[in-house]
Amino acid sequence: MTETNPDPVACQPFRLTITPRQRQAPPVTLLDWIHRRPEYRPVVRSAGGAGGGRAGFSDAVIIAVVAQALLPGLFNLLQSWVDQQRTEASIRIQTGETEVELQVNGRTDSARLLAQATEALRIARAEQTGTETAG
Repeated sequence: MTETNPDPVACQPFRLTITPRQRQAPPVTLLDWIHRRPEYRPVVRSAGGAGGGRAGFSDAVIIAVVAQALLPGLFNLLQSWVDQQRTEASIRIQTGETEVELQVNGRTDSARLLAQATEALRIARAEQTGTETAG
C-alpha cells in the first residue's frame, strides 16, 4: 500500500445531526447563527423544513452534509453559539455506515471536538471492518 491513498474517512462527506438543548427560544437560532457564514447556507438546513414544529423548538434538529474541510468552521460556530446561549447540544456524525455521537457544552473546545469526532469515526469504522487501530 502507498501513503498517497487518501484516508477513506477524510474523503467521504459527513452528515451531521445537531440537536441543541434549549429551555426557551434563543435570541438567535442556531440555524441563523450558522447561516451567517455563506459557505454553510447551502449545506446546513433545519430538519423540520420551513416553519412548523413546536414553539421554541423549530431549531431543534439541524442537518448538515459537509466535507471534512468544513468541519472545523462548523464546530467553531456551534461552540460559539453554545457558549453564548449557555446551553448544550449533541452532534450525531455519520460517514458511510459509521456513526458517532458527541456532546457539546460550555467546556468543550472546538479543536478537541474535531479531534474526538475524527478519532471516534476512525475507531467505529475499524470496528465495522474488523481491522485494528493503533493508538
